[in-house]
Amino acid sequence: MGFLRRSIAVSTGLVLLSTGLFFVQAPATAVPLPSPDNPNVRFVEGTPHSEHVFETPPTASPQPAKGSAGVEGLFSEGAAAAGPNGDIRIRLVTAKLADNSNTVSMSGAEQAVAATSGYWQSMTAGRLSMTVDSRVAGFQSSARSTDSYPTIMSTITSELKWSASPYTALVILIPTSTLSANALGAGYSSGSYSGRVLMPQLSSFSNNVMTHEFGHVIGLMHADALQCGSGVSDVGTDSSGRFTDPSCYIREYGDTTDIMGAAQYAQPVVSSSFWDYASLGRGDEIRDVGIASGVKSYTLKPWGGTDAQRAIKFTDPVSKEVYFLELRQPVGKYDAYLGNAGQEGNRGVKIVQRGGATVASSLILMPSTIPFTEPWYAKNHAWQQGSTFTTYTGTQVTMTAISDTSATVTINADPKLKTRMRFSAGDFDGDKLPDVISREADGSLLLFRGMPGNRLGDPTQIGSGWGIFNAVLGTADFNGDGFADILARTSDGGLWLYPGNGKGGFLARTQVGFGWQGFSQLVAVGDFNGDSRNDLIAAGTDGRLWLYPGNGSGGFLAAVQVGQGWDVFNTLAPAGSFGGGKAGLLARSGDGTLYVYPGDGKGGFLPSAAVGSGWNGTGDIIGGQDLTGDKLADVLAAAAGGGMTLYPGDGNGFADRLTIGTGWNTFSQVWEAGDFDGDGAADVLARGKDGALWLYPGNGSGGFLPRVQVGSGWNMFNSVLSAGDFDGDSHPDLVGRAPDGTLWLYPTDGKGQFLARQQIGTGWQGFTQLLAPGDFTGDGKPDIVAASPDGTLWVYPGNGTGGFLARKQIGSGWDMFNLVLQAGDFNGDGREDLLGRTADGGLWLYPGDGNSGFLAPSYLGSGWNMFSGMAALGNGFTGTGNPAVIGVAGDGSLLLYSGSGRGKFQPVTLNPR
Repeated sequence: MGFLRRSIAVSTGLVLLSTGLFFVQAPATAVPLPSPDNPNVRFVEGTPHSEHVFETPPTASPQPAKGSAGVEGLFSEGAAAAGPNGDIRIRLVTAKLADNSNTVSMSGAEQAVAATSGYWQSMTAGRLSMTVDSRVAGFQSSARSTDSYPTIMSTITSELKWSASPYTALVILIPTSTLSANALGAGYSSGSYSGRVLMPQLSSFSNNVMTHEFGHVIGLMHADALQCGSGVSDVGTDSSGRFTDPSCYIREYGDTTDIMGAAQYAQPVVSSSFWDYASLGRGDEIRDVGIASGVKSYTLKPWGGTDAQRAIKFTDPVSKEVYFLELRQPVGKYDAYLGNAGQEGNRGVKIVQRGGATVASSLILMPSTIPFTEPWYAKNHAWQQGSTFTTYTGTQVTMTAISDTSATVTINADPKLKTRMRFSAGDFDGDKLPDVISREADGSLLLFRGMPGNRLGDPTQIGSGWGIFNAVLGTADFNGDGFADILARTSDGGLWLYPGNGKGGFLARTQVGFGWQGFSQLVAVGDFNGDSRNDLIAAGTDGRLWLYPGNGSGGFLAAVQVGQGWDVFNTLAPAGSFGGGKAGLLARSGDGTLYVYPGDGKGGFLPSAAVGSGWNGTGDIIGGQDLTGDKLADVLAAAAGGGMTLYPGDGNGFADRLTIGTGWNTFSQVWEAGDFDGDGAADVLARGKDGALWLYPGNGSGGFLPRVQVGSGWNMFNSVLSAGDFDGDSHPDLVGRAPDGTLWLYPTDGKGQFLARQQIGTGWQGFTQLLAPGDFTGDGKPDIVAASPDGTLWVYPGNGTGGFLARKQIGSGWDMFNLVLQAGDFNGDGREDLLGRTADGGLWLYPGDGNSGFLAPSYLGSGWNMFSGMAALGNGFTGTGNPAVIGVAGDGSLLLYSGSGRGKFQPVTLNPR
């Protein structure tokens, strides 16, 4: 919420005059002028306050302050210099007005100056003071009490012929109870620690108001408060400078634990953000811990005291906004008021930011930002023991302990402690199939057991409390007991080994390392150096890559540098044998290119290769495991939202096809069955040469559940096809053609069982091929397409109740194909398509136009004559939402091909869930 992001001016407290005055503008950032249209800043009417104006010095020839070219110097004079260091010489005037001749006590005015000087001497370690250099008592002015305070100030200044110079001030007191607009004072800052102050009759507010005004003279603006109807403790801004939470606004003067807040009887200590901005004190009171990282604890001492490094300043690692932490207790002269009754909620840890309304403002972030109901002085500014403040980017500050004399705060700035991490330790549960493990955002550890058929089982929780780690990785067998293990790193660099018990659980953990916090990434690479022990690779923030050889018993041998320049990669993962080498690495660059660095088996790498692009949209990359059961390493991409995509490897890169079965040459026909058994996954039907009909239920991940025989005697048909819901009962149906040309409909119950068959046609023996392309005519009802020997292609529109409407010729010349099959929506345009294979093995896509016709065909590739049978499985077989094609090769292998969903083929992708 820093000024450069908020860029909002104070709406009432900063007055702009028409001549000689300026408003700050941050470099290259336009600052909107204060006005009622500024939604981020509000002034609560009635708040006891003084007005403030930044001006050029009221001299005949205005000069910019100390070489500054404009108001930036005027507004940030204190921060730009080494801090205030000198005595501001004051001309103290008590005046009478034309219509009010009452007097103002000169001695009382001098006491207010003395209180102001004592305050700023304390805040600056004695470097700044205010001394009355000359006095004018009872000065008779022509100004009237009904004049505005700018008019009164201008009139008296002119009458006195006063002009500004560095370290000088004009202080005027008039006999009215308040100034115009009920202001308790008005200050004019001229830069170079010079200014003018106009105050009404002396009151219990005078010491506070005059001290406040001299805070402006040294370059400070107001201490404001964040207020949000939602109660959030912090909020960001959008590109226009408006809060992302529209219920939030900045309440001007809302921080009354600061002298720059609303006027009050006490003189609270100026906050650490102002202290830092204006270079107050000795210079050692605030400990700047820089950009917060990891989980670290710090000690605060009372801010009203004198201890060195008593406050903490830190920068959020994401937003780069700066926060200050200070302990407010009734310690010291100026914070003693905190011991009064009613101040209990203002004792504790105060969290404040520099900026907010202006670059020289401060903003308190209270435990509840719901607009406080007290008229002007909130009673709960401070955070109490056990509470946690969270920045809008997620960094947490916990008030671990608070006492009268000190406080301990813990800053948790390690986003990875709450980040979901997915990895594989190989076979963690002992069933000889590789598993996937996930550390969830809540710290729980989930096991996704590997299952046959390219699938992972539903997760089971195997641990909790893992939120203390910012890196968790699987190592296979790291300690030599034959079971897969896990390594985990804490934010302070501790490395812990969690030995697996071979059954999905753990043995007692042991610490195996210290000082590992300097590495940006850790990778359990496997046996990288060829000594038959599992190793660890660590990438430093400087781009150097280190090999930590495992010693085979849960520890490490001496580290060896194995590379440099690896900081160009935002993700490293084990590759196993993916890419053709020994244990290696997968590396993803910032532009989303995925590279494989095959290991040479001797502690080095073979030449790398780019194996994919567009990987910046994926989350965790899990490699090095054979998840498809073909003895080749695969790659699993786990998206941030939880979805997973499996990319099978072919030994050198990603597989263009995947073997998902053997022995399929025993069938006379293989075809897609839609969701035949009603479980939501696409299935396959196969007819044996003996007439047995087998259902191969798809598991939704490109594999099969155990097959089930659903019929016999189907060798009576020379063609069988899945016709979808042909009879309109919402269940899939089969159609079989007998040699005599009769056509039979076999309705199902939607659960894989057949109902009584019905004859739905005769004379179909003249067709060389039949196929059921779904709704090819676009009327919402499934159809059947038939090819004649002369190449004529006919569509027989279904009537939706098990019969046909009049047929229609939709093509000719189709005798050039020895196989035509329905392709589902292969190109992703929402219409049913056809595929045709020529005798030379060429495969063609004929996109349907949704109205019984075709768009221009496209060539998909050659070599498809290797298959004795083929089937297109629509988009429900692999779980990825893309179409797939299977083919039965001569050796009986069933091969799977993935469509891209855009009319092309791509490397195989599967959804293992």
